[in-house]
Parts: sequence; structure tokens; C-alpha cells
Amino acid sequence: MTTTTRPGSAAGASRSGAVPALLAAPHLVNVAAPGMEGLARWLAESGADVTGSVPADLARSPAVAALEAAGVRVHAGFDPAHVGAERSAVVWSSAVAAPHPELDRARAVHLPVLGRASALRAITADAGAVTVAVGGSHSTATAAAALAAVLDDGRTGWILNTPARAGVAGRAAAGGRIVVDFCPDTTTHEAAPPYAWQHLPAPYLPNTEQHHAAALIVSTGANAPHYEDVVAGLDAAERLARRADIVVLPAWDGGLANLHERLTGRKGPDVVTVGSDAASTVRIIRLARNATGFHAVLRHRAEGHGFDLSVAGRHHALAVCAAIATALAIGEDPHAVVQRATAFLGAHRSLTVLGEAAGITVVDSRARHPHEVAHDVQAARHLTEGSLIVALTPDGLARAGAHAAELGNALAAANRVLLLPVDTPLTHHTVAPDPLDAIEQAARHRLSTAAVHRLRTGRGAAGPAQKIAAMAGDGDLVLVVGTGSAEQLGPRLLTHLAAQSAPAPPQP
Repeated sequence: MTTTTRPGSAAGASRSGAVPALLAAPHLVNVAAPGMEGLARWLAESGADVTGSVPADLARSPAVAALEAAGVRVHAGFDPAHVGAERSAVVWSSAVAAPHPELDRARAVHLPVLGRASALRAITADAGAVTVAVGGSHSTATAAAALAAVLDDGRTGWILNTPARAGVAGRAAAGGRIVVDFCPDTTTHEAAPPYAWQHLPAPYLPNTEQHHAAALIVSTGANAPHYEDVVAGLDAAERLARRADIVVLPAWDGGLANLHERLTGRKGPDVVTVGSDAASTVRIIRLARNATGFHAVLRHRAEGHGFDLSVAGRHHALAVCAAIATALAIGEDPHAVVQRATAFLGAHRSLTVLGEAAGITVVDSRARHPHEVAHDVQAARHLTEGSLIVALTPDGLARAGAHAAELGNALAAANRVLLLPVDTPLTHHTVAPDPLDAIEQAARHRLSTAAVHRLRTGRGAAGPAQKIAAMAGDGDLVLVVGTGSAEQLGPRLLTHLAAQSAPAPPQP
């Protein structure tokens, strides 16, 4: 599929004027994937001539329709003909095993090939000191979406991995200020096999020097396959921090205390801390649950600011507080920040209540890292007086294998668990043993053998919606956790539950 929509033709599109020449006419492989969608929207609204491709089965998806409305020309399927020699560069993300027709075509016609992270570096190098960066080894989605919301003065743009609920992942704005989520948590988490496209010679890396007005760093630590150990995650966080004028560090992440120590007493950014400790630069005086989510009171420069947050889960509320602290640290008007924060409804699929059918509530979670999964499961425990059933789709063979025990332990607050196959784009790449075995073993150790189920495949086997429906009852809550195929499970489960509870038609 293609469209005749030209870049910038979307209603209300604005020009930021900060598009690097390298990205003036890019082609984005798998353009609707997390992280890529926001990049494509920002480029198109900034005046770039953007094309992209998606898997054929996503050609009629709402995400593709939204990209086309923003001015991106989208092709169905991956075909070398989609990559014209007139393109300025080809940008890609995720684990791609060779051969990939579009990436191979780009190399054949000598086009620059950039990973998504390199494209972001090129954009922010041009934007200069008006960039507000969000980084960390994981768990940046809510903080980045909230920061874009509290800085949304009509002149601020953003490139996010995950949009705010009912929002968009990318927007350009005439003011030049831009919020960018640099977290590596995009698409999926795989360690590329030896034959993968990543290992072919000479990927194009722009020689750019980044500088940020501020950086909010929400986490450090091992995050396979991106950072193999805690030191690697900490080193990456320090590199981001030293490119900023101001760095904001939440006090509730233990690894950030180590980063604070590295930055203290040395030439570098001004360090702003946020937390409940009296020594915090921005102190959280109060964070208490209320009818809509949480009521928070923050103190900055001897002035208190109170607001209600419409988010579920204390960890998500803390992420919003960190975003607010960042806005205050860079001098945003406090009253405007409070007003915008109150209107923020959370990040897409971050403990989103999808609906209720047959007395069963279905909640969506995009959690992937074990810490995220544990926090969302614990938060969901507070949303029901009935049983909590968690359906987990682990993300990526590399992550599932590296963090199997942690993922199993993260399910401890559930009453019953259904484990679904690991979501991976590497259809021809298998691992032995299956990481789901270790996840299952750890979950059964924390719960019980009878409480942990695994989806079986084969002729006559029940599908995930049918299996979950058999595990849940009136008053229970089902938390659907994961990305990829998990994104469709919640709506399908609601449809199945509604059909199951519908009254039988009258007999003739």
C-alpha cells in the first residue's frame, strides 16, 4: 500500500526546522514499531519526505493510518523496490536477521544505514541545548510521556517510544524544544545471531556531538541484551548525564545513587535529586492513593505544589513526579506544570483498564523488564478484591533467557498465572532450553504448581482467551502483560468473555 499524502499535509502539522540533511528523505524499516513511529511522525511533521514499510498483515492497522495522516508514505511488506536511490538514509530498529531485502538494497545503492539510536543522536545534535532527554536501562515510558505532557506549551515537540494514553508518539513544534526518550526498550529484546544484519560491515554512524538542556535518568542496571551487567548500564547513564546541563536523578533507584556519586565533586552537569528524603532538591512530601489514582505534593525552592495524578501504580506516579521535577528544574512555570500533570492519563498500555465482561475486568500492561512486570503485578493487586490472573508474554528470547528467574519471581503477587510463548521476531532462530521452562519453574516456586499454567499448542488445544476465561471468575481481574502479540490479547479476551456470557438465543 502507498498513499499520495505528502509530508506536512496533515492538519495542524508544524515545522521545527531541525531536520538533519541526513534525514531529509529517510526510509524507515518497520515504521510502525515502537520507537520508530514517534521518529517517523516527528520527521514528517518537521518537513522531511518520509517513507516506511510495515509487515503486510499490519497494512490496514490504526497505527499505519495515523502515520499516513501525519504525512508518512507507508508500503506493505518488505521489498527492495521500497528503497529508492533518492532516499537520504535508511533507518531500522529491532533484531533483523540477514538477508533483509530493504537493508540489503540500501547497502547495494550506497545509502547510509542508521540504527534508530543513531538517528536520534543526529536529530538532537542539530537541536542542541533545547533537547530534554529521558534515559535509563529500562522503565522510561511513563516518565518520558509525562515529561512531554508537562512541557507541552504548544512549542515543544517529542519523540517517544510509547505515547501518552490517547496521545501520539511523535510531534514536531515550532519552538525547537524537543523531548526524546533514549531508552533502548523499543520493539523487542534480542541478541542478534552471528548471521544477523547487525554484524555486516560498516553500519553508518553519524559523527555528531550531542548536548542536552536536561536529562532525566530513571534507572540503571543490567538489561540484557542491551547492557550485560550493572556497570555497563551505569556507564551508559553517565555518558548521557555528562552531555546535559542539568541531570535529574530519582532517589528510589539504587543504581542512581552510584551515578550521583560519580557525578558529585567533578566538573559536569548540575545534579537535581527527586525523592522523599529531606535532602532531595525536589522533595515528594506526599504521595497517597485517592479515588482517581494518587494525590501528590512536591516541594521545590521552598514552595509546595499539590496535584492529582490519574495513573495506576505507585511506580507510575513516581515516574510522573520525576517528570514534574525535571520541568521545575529547567524553569517551567509551576502552575502550568501542575495543570498539565493533572491532565496526564498515563502512558499507553500502562495499567490501562480495557473493560469488563462477565464480571471480569481486563487490564493491559506493556511491561517487559522484570522490574516493570513486578511493579505492574503488585499495582494490579490493589485494583481488585477478587483473584488476580496474570497472562504473561515474555519479550525476546535474549531477555527471557537472561532474566528468567526474575520474571518468574515478578509474578508472586498473582493468584494464577498463564505463561504464553516468548514473543520474538527471530522466526528461524531457536534456543534450548526454552527460557519459558525456567520462568515457569521460578513462578511455581513463588506460587504453587497448580497456580501456574502454560499455554499448550497443537490440534484441539484451547487458545489464550479460552484458557484465561476458564481460569477467571466473577469479580476477578486479568492483567495482560507483554508486547507484540500480547497487545491484541486483551481486546480478544473481552470479546470472548462477552460472547460467552451473552444469553442464548430463544429456541424456535
